[in-house]
Amino acid sequence: MKQRTTYLVSDTLATHPDNFDISPTSLQIKSLHAAREDRLAIGYDELSAEIQDVLKQCNELLIRWSTGRPYTSVDPFAARVPAGLHIHLRPQRDVVPSICDTVNVAFGITDCRGFAESFIPISGVENAYQFYAPVRSIDMFATFVADHLCTGMNSWECATGVESADYVDLKWDAISQMIVVNTFWSKSGEPQGAVAVNVQEPRNIEVGVLGNDRPIAEESLTMGGVLHVVGKDDRMEPVMFTFPARHHSSPATYSLTTSKPPGLHPKLQLSIAHTQPLKAPGDECTLNAYFTLPRGLFIDKYQLSPTNPQLLESLNIKRILGVNGETDLEAPVWASKRWGSSLLVEVDTARASNGLDMELPLHLRYLEPKHDSTLSEVNFTMPAVFWACRSEEWSKMVSSPFDRLHLGWEHLFPEQTMYYHLSPSEDAWKSVPVPVLDLQQAMLVKIGTVVVIVSGFLWVVWKTCAAFTGGKKVGAGEKKTQ
Repeated sequence: MKQRTTYLVSDTLATHPDNFDISPTSLQIKSLHAAREDRLAIGYDELSAEIQDVLKQCNELLIRWSTGRPYTSVDPFAARVPAGLHIHLRPQRDVVPSICDTVNVAFGITDCRGFAESFIPISGVENAYQFYAPVRSIDMFATFVADHLCTGMNSWECATGVESADYVDLKWDAISQMIVVNTFWSKSGEPQGAVAVNVQEPRNIEVGVLGNDRPIAEESLTMGGVLHVVGKDDRMEPVMFTFPARHHSSPATYSLTTSKPPGLHPKLQLSIAHTQPLKAPGDECTLNAYFTLPRGLFIDKYQLSPTNPQLLESLNIKRILGVNGETDLEAPVWASKRWGSSLLVEVDTARASNGLDMELPLHLRYLEPKHDSTLSEVNFTMPAVFWACRSEEWSKMVSSPFDRLHLGWEHLFPEQTMYYHLSPSEDAWKSVPVPVLDLQQAMLVKIGTVVVIVSGFLWVVWKTCAAFTGGKKVGAGEKKTQ
C-alpha cells in the first residue's frame, strides 16, 4: 500500500524549512493554505472479498464522482467531468459483471439495475461501457471506503474528509492488480491551519508541498517545492520537475440556463464569459461541451445533423461529435431502460468576442404520472467545457504523475490532443418542470377522452351520411328533369 499527498500552494513561505516539524513517525506542517490531492494505491490482496469478487470480472474499471459545487480549476488538477457519478467499464470477455449491487450500496442509489439494463456501450471503443447517475452527495461512499478499502488503516490514511471533496477517482486495471483512489479538495482558497501526518507502522506515505512555476515548455507544467517520506526521511527534500501535461486550466468560466417556460422542448443556453476577447489557447484548438443527459431528456440527432447547416449556425453549434445512449425519438421514459445519453458538441467560435452563447435544443420524454400533482422535474447537470488542441508532446504525457484518462470524450479526439478546461461559475445542478398526468384525475381524463373520441366518430358518421343522402337526392332530381 502506498499513499501520496500533494499540497498545491501559491505562497513560497509554505515550503520554508521553519514551517515543518519532523519526527521519526510524523510530519507536522505549521501553516498551510493549499489545494490538496490524496492518492492511495491498494493491492488486490488488501481488499475485502466483496470488492475482489467485483474486480476479478473487470479488465478495467474507473469510477469518478464530481461535486456540483463551483470550484476553480487549478493545474495540474484541471481535468473535469460533469457533476455526479461516472463509471467506465471494460469487463472480462464473456463475463456479465455483477457490479450494480456494489455501486448502489456504495453511493446510496437505486439507478444501477443490472449491467445489461443500465450500462451503455461506448461507440467506437471495443468492449467498453459507461454508466452515469446524478449523485449529489458522496457521504455514503466515504463510509463504504472506510469499511472496504481502508481496513486496518488510521484516519489519515483513510483520507478523512472524502465527503467534502471536489472530485474522487477510483481506478482498477487487471494488469497492475491495484486500486488507485485519487481525492481532490480545492478548498476554494480557505486556510487549513496546521496539518499533522502520522504513521503507526512502517508505510510509504509521501507528502509534497509544491507550487506552479513558469513552464519551461508550452505544453508542460513546472512544479517546485519540497517532498518528504514520513517515517523515512529526516528532512524536507527540495525538488523541481517539468512534465508534459494532458490537461490544463483555462481562465474562462461558463454558466447554463434553460428557456422560460421550458415546455416540452426546452433549450439549454451555454454562456461562456471571459474578461478579454475569447481566444483559443492555440492555432489548432476547438471549443467543446460534453453533456450527460438523463433518460427524460434527449436530442434529435436528425434535427442537429450536418444537413441542417443554417440551424446549427443559428445555435452556434459547429457540429455534433458523438452521441451515446438513449436517442429513441418516440419512447416514453418508462420504455428507456438505460440511464440516458452522453453528447459531445463542438461550439462554433466564429462570432466569439468577450463571450459566447451556444443553444442546445432538447426534447422531453413522457414521464410517469404522479399523485396530487401535474408537474414533475427532470434533473440534469451542466456540461464539462474545454478546448481541445493539437499536441506535439502527446507521446510523453503518460509520464505525468497527475494524469487523468477516460473522462468520457477522449476517444472522440486524436491521441495527439491536450485539453484546456473551463470552470463553471455557478452550482452545476439544474432542473426543468415537466407536465405529467395526475393519477387522481386519471379516470376523468379517460372518460373525457372516450367522450371526445366517440363524439368525433359520431360527427364524422353523421356528416358522411348527410353528404351521401344529399347526393342521392340531387341525382334523382336531375334524372327526373331530363
